Amino acid sequence: MLWLKYLLFLVFLVSFLVVLGYMPIRLKADGEKIAVSRLFGALEIPLSEVISVAPISKSYINGSIRTFGSGGAGGYLGRFKNKTLGRYTMYATELKHLVLVRTRQKKYVFSCTQPEEFVAYVQARLKR
Repeated sequence: MLWLKYLLFLVFLVSFLVVLGYMPIRLKADGEKIAVSRLFGALEIPLSEVISVAPISKSYINGSIRTFGSGGAGGYLGRFKNKTLGRYTMYATELKHLVLVRTRQKKYVFSCTQPEEFVAYVQARLKR
């Protein structure tokens, strides 16, 4: 039975490291892309693929079902779905100050400390 304790510890440790590696560290935008910095590489969304960006309230994600990912430990990471947004990918460390980014193929929800400024910056780049 000692091997079971080690196995459970190993599963917990690997799960913790995976969540830590995909946890969003920073959300930033420049003239070419929106990028979410993570320990396991950045998620980059070219602005040429972005259709819209808007701040949203927590009510937009109420009733969401996590289909794959983490729902609290290290943030809200992974794939979710609900009646309001349908299927979407979320990288959020908190559920305040959310931003919805729609591309041609996907929807992303990010947490952002200054969502209005982020949205205004990206929208100004999209109009060019």
